[in-house]
Amino acid sequence: MKPPAKKIYLISDSTGELGERFTNALLSQFPKSPIVLKKHPFVQTREEAAKAFAKIPLAHRGILFHTVLSPELKKTIETFCRKRGIPAFDLTGPPTDFMVRHLNVRPVWDLRSLHPTNQDYDRRIDAIEFTISHDDGAGQATLKEADVILVGPSRVSKTPTSIYLAIKGCRTANVPLIKEIGVPAALQKLAGDPRVVGFTLQPLKLQEVREKRIAQFGAAPGFYADLRKISREILWVEEIYKQFNWRVIDVTDRAIEETAAMILKGLSLKRS
Repeated sequence: MKPPAKKIYLISDSTGELGERFTNALLSQFPKSPIVLKKHPFVQTREEAAKAFAKIPLAHRGILFHTVLSPELKKTIETFCRKRGIPAFDLTGPPTDFMVRHLNVRPVWDLRSLHPTNQDYDRRIDAIEFTISHDDGAGQATLKEADVILVGPSRVSKTPTSIYLAIKGCRTANVPLIKEIGVPAALQKLAGDPRVVGFTLQPLKLQEVREKRIAQFGAAPGFYADLRKISREILWVEEIYKQFNWRVIDVTDRAIEETAAMILKGLSLKRS
């Protein structure tokens, strides 16, 4: 019989994205421990904090992280935790205190500054709109307007990586490479372009991904998940990458965050 999962409760006065990312990074180091994250976002008043604590079982098996900016709300959460016997840790307080102490600066404690609607925000919105309109080979007439162009065979994470890059403010296009069709004319004009990144994947892994796709969505060509066909397909795209002098990333067992970081780092180095 499996032991019950332990809990990490996360209270945030905003979306909770910061705390969630931090917590998930920590949880990745405890793969054998059943731990569940329970998030309570947009807690900005004492009343909302009370409602969040009311959802935590009395017989809890967990700890609490919080990422709130208001000193008063921090104290409220700490008081609730002491009364309930819940071990708590402030994810924003110690780093802020460290900066104050060593940089001689003072925080403004402005919640709106976490998600500003400024020029950077507008750039990210534009990038998302561009990426959506240039997904899966669409919009090839305006490929030259992209910051990054991802190419590769079907099911090698081009679209999710494109979306992640767009959220970072990077106008991203992705174009599938299909052996039976050849390299699109718009791509042929971009030989040696540092913006173009070719994705490759180990054939067995790609077969696994495609088989799951077929099981989930049904109909697909008979050769779509055939290992021999996939192996030839991978060899072909890698020859194309070499022919057109495009940068290559093997995305086998690689998280899209890591792939995106490699793309952006490489693009920066090429431009410097």
